[in-house]
Amino acid sequence: MEKESNTHNLGHELGYEGVERLVGQVEEVCTHERRRIELTNESRIVGLRVELALWADEEKRISERLHLTPPSGDRGSRRLKAWFAGSIAVILTVAGFFFSLLAFDPFRLGWKSYLYCIGIAIVCPFCVDKCLEEWNCRKLVKGMATVACVAAIASLVLLAVIRGKLFAQDLKDLQTTVVVSDDSPELPQTENHFYEEALPILQLTMAFLAVAMELAAGLSVHDVQRLVIDSGENFEKLANERIAVRQRIAGLMSQLSELSGEGAIFEAQFWRNFYSAMLKHAAKKTLGKVLALSLCLAVGALDSRAEQRPWNLVIAIDLSASVASRGPDGETDFEKNVAAVTALLAQVPAGSRVTIIGITEHSFAEPDILLRAAVPAESGYFGERIRGARRQLVEAWKRRTVRLAPNAKQTDILGALLVTGQLFRETSDAEQKMLVIYSDMRQATPVLNLETPVAIPVDSALLKRAEPIARLNGVEVLALGVDAAGESVARWESLQQFWVAYFQKSGASLRSYSILRNPPALDG
Repeated sequence: MEKESNTHNLGHELGYEGVERLVGQVEEVCTHERRRIELTNESRIVGLRVELALWADEEKRISERLHLTPPSGDRGSRRLKAWFAGSIAVILTVAGFFFSLLAFDPFRLGWKSYLYCIGIAIVCPFCVDKCLEEWNCRKLVKGMATVACVAAIASLVLLAVIRGKLFAQDLKDLQTTVVVSDDSPELPQTENHFYEEALPILQLTMAFLAVAMELAAGLSVHDVQRLVIDSGENFEKLANERIAVRQRIAGLMSQLSELSGEGAIFEAQFWRNFYSAMLKHAAKKTLGKVLALSLCLAVGALDSRAEQRPWNLVIAIDLSASVASRGPDGETDFEKNVAAVTALLAQVPAGSRVTIIGITEHSFAEPDILLRAAVPAESGYFGERIRGARRQLVEAWKRRTVRLAPNAKQTDILGALLVTGQLFRETSDAEQKMLVIYSDMRQATPVLNLETPVAIPVDSALLKRAEPIARLNGVEVLALGVDAAGESVARWESLQQFWVAYFQKSGASLRSYSILRNPPALDG
């Protein structure tokens, strides 16, 4: 008995050590293969980043040329604005000249003061214009305009304070007027401190006013140059070139993301296949005839689920200010959309790929990828793996939405659809493609505005303005939470007809267009 017990223990130890050693060797193989993939892709990633930087510079260059090119029919308006800005610059420069003369007058410099004042009146606007031209930064223009505005408002406020003190002094003089008889003692005279108190405020006012005038003159000169210069290029052609460059940038970003994650994808697939094969082999060797039937049923269920095509799911959520209004229930449309996305993530099938993007005013130029995740293909014998994956997916989404707010000034749904087309371009034939949009579907950009018209005519001219049409062949589209607040039924239906025509032209099928937010039924 003791010999049999020792033999049993020896076999147990050898089996345990053998499996542990096997797993360790497999881990080394997986680690080295992942490292090989990452090193192989490293040079391609560097090349893509360099190419992406070059295309970004090209996009910036085209945007600058487009900024200097007026749209068709806009030249008269630009000339009028240039005349107005030039008049403002001349008036402020002349005012600066005379203010400088007043400052130099007590020093009696004679004709020299005129030379100084001419230089002072010209140098500041010139330097401001030169600074803006050399830096070529829109934020710097906004900053200078803000400083000038604040200084102008501050000077007006300080002048109002001086006027208030003057009014108070007048009231005080009226109240202290008395008739003194000859035999009464002389009353002490109250000293007037108005000028002593108002002088520092007046000095500060003049300083603020000088800053505001000089900065405004420089900004006006800069506006004149910007409005007068006409590159002579075609506005529509430049706009199409910029769209093509942005599409190229989106494609490079997609390739860069794929190459960066190829090593992690390989490792996940490797361990999935290893453990799956290991469990199946162990089941064949150890389970008896009593469990053979249940194993066959389980394998049959897994096979039937494996035959189901996985989903490539893209979710677009509106981040514009139009969904920030509260309804009768006290919740905003944005909060309802976030909750609907959470409910959808809680039921994604195994093997799905999920991408969540934001709809902003720059949906295509600056894609806002809120979340990207891949759900494991194996659900687990009791569904524990898919439940854990869904829970992690929901938690990741909740962390991402803590600082998410609907603060976009416009709604570029067409740009988000172009980004979606890029995301679906790498989809394999074995995947089903679905796009779920949580938005009021009111496109609002300078190119196409569907928010203000009373009725939306669905014709070829309107669809022409929506070009380039996103390529969404084989994609099922669901537009949910299409709020009808403040709209008539006829206008809501005309907006629906526009999107039906758009998705039909893009090759997609619009499966649902509803004000409700019920999550779509996904098999698995």
